[in-house]
Amino acid sequence: MYLKPWNLAIAAAVLGIAAMPHASAQSSCPSGFHRSVTARISTDAAHGVALVRPDTACVAKNGRMNWKATDGDSWATDFDDDAHSPFDAGKKHHEGKVAQSGGDVVRTCAKTDASYNASAGGCVFKYKATHVKNGKTSVKDPQVIIQPGS
Repeated sequence: MYLKPWNLAIAAAVLGIAAMPHASAQSSCPSGFHRSVTARISTDAAHGVALVRPDTACVAKNGRMNWKATDGDSWATDFDDDAHSPFDAGKKHHEGKVAQSGGDVVRTCAKTDASYNASAGGCVFKYKATHVKNGKTSVKDPQVIIQPGS
């Protein structure tokens, strides 16, 4: 079969697009997993909503997740329950006043865990971050991704 030059260009473009990696195949932790992560919780003054930086915390196996408020009155983080928390039982809630940090060592993540997400590259745990500033409460829903391993 003979393809005209413009058909060859179209075929090459289609093949090029098909060969590109899909977003779902990429990790949600492009800069990798870190031994210790401190997420800073604050309030966006212009919009009155909580901010958490990083919004997705990527913690290495046996690493530590911490939180700290950079302004306001207080902060808190809550995971739904122990099964949906990256911490040992009884450690699904953390809180502190401004400039106080709190957190814990993360538990082990295995690729066989219900929380494991291959496209994220680890075990994914959503949580609620609450920030109180000048008596006003704002909430954000960030996540922690734990590197799999033993």
